[in-house]
Amino acid sequence: MRRTSVLFLCVLGCVSSNAQPLSRLKGRVVDSHGQPVENAVVAIEAVSGFLGDPYAGQRTFEVRTDKKGEWALIGFKAGIWIFDAGADGRLPGAVALPITLLAGAGSGLGDVLPAWHPVLRLATPPPGEEGDLLADSADAARQGVRGAAALSLRRLQSSADPDVLVAAGNICLAMRDPASALPFFRKALERRPDSFEATIGVASSALMQRAYDLAAKSFSDARARTKDKDERSYITIAIGELNKVHVTYKAF
Repeated sequence: MRRTSVLFLCVLGCVSSNAQPLSRLKGRVVDSHGQPVENAVVAIEAVSGFLGDPYAGQRTFEVRTDKKGEWALIGFKAGIWIFDAGADGRLPGAVALPITLLAGAGSGLGDVLPAWHPVLRLATPPPGEEGDLLADSADAARQGVRGAAALSLRRLQSSADPDVLVAAGNICLAMRDPASALPFFRKALERRPDSFEATIGVASSALMQRAYDLAAKSFSDARARTKDKDERSYITIAIGELNKVHVTYKAF
């Protein structure tokens, strides 16, 4: 028992003492056809520290995309982070990721550009009542009126459209409510088992709830369900980062 505790403290000490602020984090926002979305608002928030511990430091950021749909953030630090993006006339996209940067003592890597490029996809509300409900709930969520957003979302729980269910799940993530998001993503997968969007939604919801086994499996499944090189790249890195968290908790 004592040996296991020492292993946990060693791993924890190595991660926390070597973690450096990221000099710059980049990402992009696109529409459902992969075209850049200009002037989208990207909200970024720390869910916890990298190992699930309380996060220390600035925990919320907001940036806008340029003409290429790209955004960049300076002074980012290690942690479990949720990213969501929104734009007028579009439904939000969201993803949660474990992000850290390990630099050996004396390495001189105080200012490092990480290989992270999260991709957020914004859908257009479909025509009809379900589209109106999604638009209403997204607007309410953006304005911080959670009760009104939740009321509209409840009316979408029985939807048979996987795209509607994914959009509802992303709105829940934008409200930082992974417990409500997960059932939407799971129902979407039941209706479309090969859905990348639903799978990455399950991974994000699980990560925010510290269900690391489910998160790792879902990130792996999501990587197999996209051909976008940036999506495959950031998911591959997320899997590696998640393994660091998981190994540490298993040691404990």
